[in-house]
Amino acid sequence: MKTLFNIVIFFFIFSAIISCKKYADDYKDYLESREVIYPGLARNLRYHAGNLRTVLVWNPSPDPGIRKYVVLWNNGVDSLSVNATTHDPADSIAVSIPNLQEYVYSFRIIAYDNEGNASVGQEINNVRVYGPAFQSTLLNRPYNPANPYQFNPDGKLQLNFNKADTNNVHTTIRYTNTSDETKEVLLYPDVNSIILPDYKKGTAIQYRSAYIPAAGAADVFNVLNFDDFPEIPVIVECNKLLFKPMSLPGDIGSAWGWELPYIWDGNTGEPGFHTPDKNFPVWFTIDLGEQASLTNFKVWQRMSGLYNYGNPRRFEIWGSNNPASDGSWDSWTKLGDFTTVKPSGSPVGQNTDLDRTTAEGGDPYKFSQPTQSVRYIRFKVLETWGGTNYFHIVELSFFKKG
Repeated sequence: MKTLFNIVIFFFIFSAIISCKKYADDYKDYLESREVIYPGLARNLRYHAGNLRTVLVWNPSPDPGIRKYVVLWNNGVDSLSVNATTHDPADSIAVSIPNLQEYVYSFRIIAYDNEGNASVGQEINNVRVYGPAFQSTLLNRPYNPANPYQFNPDGKLQLNFNKADTNNVHTTIRYTNTSDETKEVLLYPDVNSIILPDYKKGTAIQYRSAYIPAAGAADVFNVLNFDDFPEIPVIVECNKLLFKPMSLPGDIGSAWGWELPYIWDGNTGEPGFHTPDKNFPVWFTIDLGEQASLTNFKVWQRMSGLYNYGNPRRFEIWGSNNPASDGSWDSWTKLGDFTTVKPSGSPVGQNTDLDRTTAEGGDPYKFSQPTQSVRYIRFKVLETWGGTNYFHIVELSFFKKG
């Protein structure tokens, strides 16, 4: 009985082995006795956003048999073939996919070897493509509204802008130079100002910013249009040959032979204008001889009392085109409040070379913006450097929009 049982077991195992061998070979009927080969995969598939395109990048497979890569999109309707120019995984293969819509795409990359075998492929999803809709949202980098421009001591024009947005690449500044040529320079996002050394005064300036839609983008988008920079007027000195003194009721008189016309005689040395003793505030009036939109002015101190004695420290400038004959203030408009700043900041009576050099060139003052057009100027002194009840200056120049 035991022997019969062993014989049955033996035949059962033998039948199973024969059966398994038969089924293991069955797949060859479907593959026509050929082996299935899958080429190696590309690695690190990524993209760079573009303008109605995208740039796909990957590291090639080290498989030396790969002949090409095929890129598929739109559910396989569209495709593009790329030759496998390298098999070094340290290299990169990049391909630009053009003529896309402003949309989010998915792409599939399939590798093919010399025998036509295809890899299983791999996908990259959420590939954002940018275009006109994105561009229409872009705005030019704003200039600094509080101080859009300035002329530096060397006479060169400086334009001032606010901090740039994160994706700003540059801002193009377009202007006319002193050779009457249209010139463009770039303001980069890490700086807030730019100097135009050859700007032709009185000409228009425009600017346009450029942005990338995302870090590492393949394309830069310009704002659709240039914007106009605020007008930079030509500044010229008012013609002192037209100046005349006025004497309205309440105006301060002169003393010590220092007369009012001396402050526009072109001489920055003594004498100038000196007032008698009188409780402050005091004022005097000048007829500029023409209406002018004033931009800035200079005052020359009496150098023998530099930042001291009767040199004005705090004062106001008022303007009018039809001053009241009774000397009242109703017909006057305040153009600005001003305080003389001593460059060194040292105490009264202590002056440095910088203090003297500045005073010799005239203490500069600027109106917050070009004034309304005025013909008559009233200079109202509130305080002198020495706290005196008189004041003196030796020269006064006004500048206007040309």
